[in-house]
Amino acid sequence: MRNILSITAIFLLLSASALAEEHLFNSTTAIRDEAVRLGDEALEVAKTPADTEGYGLIGTLAAAGAVGLTYLFDGDIRGKVQANKSRGLDKAADVGNLIGNPFLHLGVAAAVYGGGVMADSPKHRELGEMLGESLILADATSLVLKQAIGRGRPFTSGDKGSFRPLQFKSDYDSLPSMHAASSFAMASVMSANSETLAAKLFYYSVAAFVGYARLYKDKHWAGDIVLGAAVGELCGRVVTGYHAGKGKRSLALAPTVTGDTVSLLLLGRW
Repeated sequence: MRNILSITAIFLLLSASALAEEHLFNSTTAIRDEAVRLGDEALEVAKTPADTEGYGLIGTLAAAGAVGLTYLFDGDIRGKVQANKSRGLDKAADVGNLIGNPFLHLGVAAAVYGGGVMADSPKHRELGEMLGESLILADATSLVLKQAIGRGRPFTSGDKGSFRPLQFKSDYDSLPSMHAASSFAMASVMSANSETLAAKLFYYSVAAFVGYARLYKDKHWAGDIVLGAAVGELCGRVVTGYHAGKGKRSLALAPTVTGDTVSLLLLGRW
């Protein structure tokens, strides 16, 4: 009984502290400020790909080159992935699809922000804000591109060149992968807020695993994953740069081919 009362008292103290400060749960001013910040970041995401002063245009050309290069191997990559099936990989891919769900990511961002509010932790509140902003931007960008490009999913016809742009057809929303974009946006933000190389590698490994799971489930072509990763990284970098007040990011994406393997290298300041 005493322990229950102690826990209740602590919860009430945390709640009182949370209510004493303005945040998204109790302040229209905080909501307005968040909307303004998200709008500014959205404009930055739209401008960065054509930015000739920094690495924006270079990154865009590199990403376009990577997607184009991967497109050449899309059929071969799909064939190899689909040819290597097993019960263990089936279960692993199920996990990858689950942890890559964009709605789950938004829930995580809300939980981090809410935890920061309850614990009166500005650091975790800002982390929750950055995660939420990067995810919203990545998901919105992916959704627009999906409908504009209209690429057929692999299981639809098996034709990597099947496109129906701006027709809003079911199963013609493959490029880019929203799961990959959302996962790489999270990885970008978490990596920027981590000090160890091991943690950074872990976050990006998880994001890459999500991309593989989408290939394994035959939901996307490899090029869809590459573009999704680029979109997510861009959104994550824009948001963390905005919060840090550092202005332009130093970022470039470079495609590489080794034998039958196509990969995407991320070059930039960490």
